[in-house]
Amino acid sequence: MSDLNDALKDSYIGKVADALQPYTDELKAAGFDPTSRIEQLSGAGQLIESAAKLAQQQQDAASAAVQHTQDVRSQFYTLATTSISSVEGALGKSHALAVKLRSLRADLIGNQNPGGTATPAAKTAPKP
Repeated sequence: MSDLNDALKDSYIGKVADALQPYTDELKAAGFDPTSRIEQLSGAGQLIESAAKLAQQQQDAASAAVQHTQDVRSQFYTLATTSISSVEGALGKSHALAVKLRSLRADLIGNQNPGGTATPAAKTAPKP
């Protein structure tokens, strides 16, 4: 059954219930009462649909949470960036604090690479 997609699996479940139904008396005589299974399999579609809706709601909530996280991060990144501009405006670009603040981002970019080395400059095509 692993080669069936979800929609075909759902169909299969219902078809098994439908196939068992006409043979209930014969199966009972043979020592197997399929009544409970038929009921369970017949109701599976609604349960699967409910579970799928719940999964979609949770995916939507997770997606919204990720977007919110990105929005909050962006808001505070902008605040940090404008803070540097404010320091430069108040103390001047050559002040030690302004220089230190400007170097923070460059240092972090370098730390994204193995060993903390800066990203190599892109090679340009030789001029003819």
